[in-house]
Amino acid sequence: MNYTLESLEVDGNPSVIFRGIVGSRAYGTANANSDTDIRGIFVVPSAEYVRLAPPPKQVSDTRNDRTYYSLLRFCELMAEANPTTMEMLFLPEDCIIASTPAFRILAENRRLFVTQRAIDSHTGYAVSQMKKARGANKRVWNPWPEEPPKPEDYCLFVGDARKPPVSLAESGVNLATCKAASMAGGTSSDMFFIYDFGSPTGGVFRSGAPVCESVPREDAWRRIGILVFSRNAFESAKRQHRQYWDWRRNRNEARWTQQELGEMDYDAKNMMHLMRLLYSGESIVRTGEPMVRFSGERLERLLAIRRGEWAFDDIMAEATAVQASIEAGRGRLPPECDREKVDKLIEAVMEEACVA
Repeated sequence: MNYTLESLEVDGNPSVIFRGIVGSRAYGTANANSDTDIRGIFVVPSAEYVRLAPPPKQVSDTRNDRTYYSLLRFCELMAEANPTTMEMLFLPEDCIIASTPAFRILAENRRLFVTQRAIDSHTGYAVSQMKKARGANKRVWNPWPEEPPKPEDYCLFVGDARKPPVSLAESGVNLATCKAASMAGGTSSDMFFIYDFGSPTGGVFRSGAPVCESVPREDAWRRIGILVFSRNAFESAKRQHRQYWDWRRNRNEARWTQQELGEMDYDAKNMMHLMRLLYSGESIVRTGEPMVRFSGERLERLLAIRRGEWAFDDIMAEATAVQASIEAGRGRLPPECDREKVDKLIEAVMEEACVA
């Protein structure tokens, strides 16, 4: 069976038992710049799990705007009370694009997954969002230049053993006229003898990597010192540069404007989701169900936070109060779900979907 994103999104595909709209459009917090996030569930015949190439657990686009979970993966995540999958069983009717009798069996048993793990997953994720909200390492405050890192910027040069190493820039050494040779008996693959030939040699670094060459004995006098290349730091910088520019190309520009202009000292969208998850966790202990669609005063609070109208300390005070309310109600829920019942639920859904 074909489990590509394109095939799963074909109307009437019998393996897809559910497809719905999640995220801000489900919460009621969407604005003109909001994406439309789609989540779905597909069933896999049990015989396919004993093949050498098992079926995928999850199929997504590059930005995870459209994600489909296998029934087994969905229930694994639900057993851990994953907030993203849990909301799929509690969506408002206007967010359900397609559902089948097999999915309705799943939805009718959704309370099976509402446990103390749901409290931890909602509040735990919320706290992680809180840490992102004002972190000194936020990408918005630490932009990378468009030009990728150069290996030369991650080198130290030792020209005199009696003096401490200096950066390559401070040393004044031009690697374009130099050759590198491995250090006989050396313990590091990132330390090289450097020989200056006074004219272009092709350089020590080529395609971002050091190139060692043999240097004739008669040219030994050209050795000017030792080059120490911080390879791990360079690779880390390349990775961070790539991640930053991937984020810049794909980000929602409107989300970051206020921060970049200095009009806001926290990530408003993250903070809104922090409070949304805490409010949803509070709903779990009070009603036994997470809150997906917001309205009234709670919705107004969330939207005001997203607009940057709340001071950071006021948001933290509200978050602390809601967390206290959640913890006070923890004992109303079972510690975790009954996994034997979950197994039987999976069997029932697959039987209804005719793939058992």
